[in-house]
Amino acid sequence: MKKYIAMLLSCILIMSQGTIIFAGENDDTEVQYEMVEISDENMPIGEGMDVVPLTLYLSNVYTSIVKLSSTKVSIRAQAVCAQTVKSIKVTYILQKWNGSKWVDVASATSTSYDVSNTHKSYSISGLSSGKYRCKANAQATGYNGYSESLVGYSSSISL
Repeated sequence: MKKYIAMLLSCILIMSQGTIIFAGENDDTEVQYEMVEISDENMPIGEGMDVVPLTLYLSNVYTSIVKLSSTKVSIRAQAVCAQTVKSIKVTYILQKWNGSKWVDVASATSTSYDVSNTHKSYSISGLSSGKYRCKANAQATGYNGYSESLVGYSSSISL
């Protein structure tokens, strides 16, 4: 009798260890955003980063985001090098928080030649409510062909 009870309890224990997992719905709705370059007279420069990696050319990437209306933001990024380089390529990205990770929703790329720093500002309209931030990926290439990258992030804002 003890063997049957032990066997029954073992089966119950093994069966109770299963976990039910449900797949989330896939939201494949595509949204088009308009991203327009704007002047940066009223765009503040982002705050400095607390920890900066050791790089040869790139000193820092400053980023900022400003809410212009309930459906429009302005992003700005400035890549600063310690010396004049052959080119600085910056990808300006607007990201939205989807509840578990940051997702790219709009981007533009700009390249400047024979400079030690570069910056641009963009306005993005047609946005829905949510939390947004600016990400900037800068790549500096020296005259010797050496290339390095540095990424900067702004704080987030809510629309």
